[in-house]
Amino acid sequence: MQSFRITVTCFILSFFCVTYCGCSTVKSVVPGMKSDAPLGVAAGEKLHLKIPPEEALAILQEVAPQNGWKVASTGDQFDLQGLRGKYFRLEIQRFLGGPKDVSGVFFSEPSGSYVVVGKKDTGLPQELTEPFLAAVEAHTKGSREP
Repeated sequence: MQSFRITVTCFILSFFCVTYCGCSTVKSVVPGMKSDAPLGVAAGEKLHLKIPPEEALAILQEVAPQNGWKVASTGDQFDLQGLRGKYFRLEIQRFLGGPKDVSGVFFSEPSGSYVVVGKKDTGLPQELTEPFLAAVEAHTKGSREP
């Protein structure tokens, strides 16, 4: 009986030790923890640009086809106060999932414009944020040089 208790106690202690050591190396998935900071721009975040909406739309029309997207339509975005920015609708044909369309707006602001990074079917798609920001950076550097 004594050896059975020792065996069970050793088994339980070894189980807890293995569980504690094994789980301490697992990365935390709790949102808001400093260790799981997302790389790049997150969905729902605003991208503030130092260019007007018209230039941002022109750059998007250059960048989108290079990354597999098609600019389906563009136009002016109005609300009760008047012109708010430039509207765009992008389309992509995917092998898995079929066609997808995303729409968004380059809103005017005093320092230039901003666009919201896409959540599902609204905003600038996350796949386009890096190439788009690189093109905006190249455009603003090119326009500053005489």
